[in-house]
Amino acid sequence: MKHRTGYLFKRGSNFYLNWKVAGKVFTRALRDDNGGPITNSREAEEARQKLMAPFAVADQAAVLESMVGRLQGRKAELAGWEDQQNPPLPISQVWTGFLASPNRPDSGGATLYQYECQWSRFAEWMKEKHPNALTLREVTKDIAEEYAGNLNHGALSPNTYNKHLGLLTLVFRVVKGKAKLTENVWEDLQRKRLATNSRRELTMEELRKVCQSATGELQILLAMGIYSGLRLGDCATLRWCEVDLERGLIRRIPNKIARSPNPKTVQIPVHPTLAAMLSAIRAEERTEYVLPKTAATYAHRTDEVTDSIQAHFKACGIKVWKSGTGPDSKDGKRAVIEVGFHSLRHSFVSMCRAGNVPLSVVEALVGHSNPAMSRHYTHVGELAATTAVAALPAVIGNGKPGSQQQDPAALLVKIKRIAETMSANNWEKKRGQLLAFFRVQK
Repeated sequence: MKHRTGYLFKRGSNFYLNWKVAGKVFTRALRDDNGGPITNSREAEEARQKLMAPFAVADQAAVLESMVGRLQGRKAELAGWEDQQNPPLPISQVWTGFLASPNRPDSGGATLYQYECQWSRFAEWMKEKHPNALTLREVTKDIAEEYAGNLNHGALSPNTYNKHLGLLTLVFRVVKGKAKLTENVWEDLQRKRLATNSRRELTMEELRKVCQSATGELQILLAMGIYSGLRLGDCATLRWCEVDLERGLIRRIPNKIARSPNPKTVQIPVHPTLAAMLSAIRAEERTEYVLPKTAATYAHRTDEVTDSIQAHFKACGIKVWKSGTGPDSKDGKRAVIEVGFHSLRHSFVSMCRAGNVPLSVVEALVGHSNPAMSRHYTHVGELAATTAVAALPAVIGNGKPGSQQQDPAALLVKIKRIAETMSANNWEKKRGQLLAFFRVQK
């Protein structure tokens, strides 16, 4: 280190400093601040340290760089050893690891099937485009952006695109430890702005056509959608234990809110047309699900149920996609679905409102995930709901709205129940229930 710190020597009474840089020797006579020669060793040492300080700093930087290099090398060695002992997660095993992880969401079968389809698409793309990247840790931000661009320039809607990236973000987060990831390459990717395309309601003529031309479980499934306002998943997986034909009620916790902290059961009166269809199912055929074949298909292949419904609508002459999209598109625009099973839910609400059913009753029937709204719905009486559903027009057979007749003794029991619960605080609501009850008996 002498060439970096220099060394002192003395000629006569004057001290000199000698140092070497890149093989070249430098010598300098030491002077004090007044320019006079330095003649004592203490002042000479101070002058040496001052002159050699920049060289010492450079030397320290070189030492630090050397240490960092050695540490990085050691770290790489350790990482390589650790990878040998506990290899990072291969892409081919990611889905199995995701399913086995206790940190993944408690998703239903249909949702997991959709997730698996999205993951498989990414895994196949990686195999084709980046065959040398075998582990999840080798998926870089550049690769993520390349795949997102591939999705974006395809036929995916903004909503489907966002859900696809959301699934990849979820998988990477859940298996982060096993895959030894240092970052989630999907989190910072820009999502697409959603343009909402709601399903339109069907006309009465369309409702009659799709219901009267359907057969078997499909006809009952469509009738459920029209007369209950339940979503496809709830209709397809409705259980007999949730149907009370004697009281004329369906009690169901909608799938959409089933995993929320405080799920609310919706109570939907059974319309006479739907009641007749359900009653016609023989007792020995009433196992777990009201529609066993549909429920089994929906659990594994939701798209098959959806496709069969769409095919039936098309067979009835109903255009299911928005004009200018899909087959009608001249510039290759993706198909925007305008009519589907969810249209029956809109039709249910529309028919209720057309019959002047109070908004609070309609909202109680279709259910709502907002806790504040749910508290409001609890004040809707069973009789008011029954009146609303009974007033819906029949779209199958020759049934007439409100044509069902109840047993007189049962009617008296209901009237008595309302009267017994009447108080000074709720008499207006109870009076409304009684008046609604008498209106439905006309």
